Amino acid sequence: MVRSTVLKVATLALSVVLFAGTQSAFANTIIDLKTAGAQSTQAAAIGGTFIVQQIQPQSTGTGFIDSFVRIQQNGFERGYNTDIGTPLDTKGGTFTHSLLLSDVGTTNIGGTDYYHFVLDINQNGNNLLSLNQIQIFRAPSDMLHSGLIEASAGSASLISFAGATEVFRMNNTGNPNAYEIQLDYSLNAGSGSGDMNLFINKALVDAAGGGNNIILYSQFGSPNGAFASNDGFEEWWNLRSTPCTNCVPTVPEPSSLVLLGSGLVGLVVAARKRARKS
Repeated sequence: MVRSTVLKVATLALSVVLFAGTQSAFANTIIDLKTAGAQSTQAAAIGGTFIVQQIQPQSTGTGFIDSFVRIQQNGFERGYNTDIGTPLDTKGGTFTHSLLLSDVGTTNIGGTDYYHFVLDINQNGNNLLSLNQIQIFRAPSDMLHSGLIEASAGSASLISFAGATEVFRMNNTGNPNAYEIQLDYSLNAGSGSGDMNLFINKALVDAAGGGNNIILYSQFGSPNGAFASNDGFEEWWNLRSTPCTNCVPTVPEPSSLVLLGSGLVGLVVAARKRARKS
């Protein structure tokens, strides 16, 4: 009787563990930028390592920045830069236009050059917003927007263009562990103040080829993330001529190097102890 009870308890405990593991396997990987100066380095689905960083307050302003795309829709929103119309949730006007790779600024971080983009969001209420997808393409011309293909809008956010080369993708379609970048508008309130730096590996973008036109696609809100869009436009710009204040992330020391260093120290200490005994 006791053995049977113990077996049932053990089986129940194992079921709970397996269920918890299944649940966590289908949860988004949260990149939390809801605190001032927070940053994260992650591996993209395409394009190698990327860095995102919450921007500390700096002097920018809508009239000072050079926005190349604005996106606006409540709940779920997505769009990309173009001179042709207002596809998806892209807003028209002078602040949405085509962009040349040669006009994108770069920043060196730890000896590696990165293309540097800046995001500004607008929210109200709880001020929180989820950024669920970023894709960057190189194309020979802006006319390639006529070949847009969108996969499962609202669930697995992913687009492609006929004839364009995808050089960066944050998340694969249907990825159960997709990155979700969580942002807080209240940290830098005001349109044009900037909320997030995005750094993309320059060497990998350059090596991919595909033309000198840059297309940046992004998707915000719920689904897929926890926090819906609920106010004004989100906009991207680059730092080709804008002063870069507080925009160089620290380079974290890899955990493997820390462990290796600790191991080497341990070996040195042990060798000294043996020498003293002899």
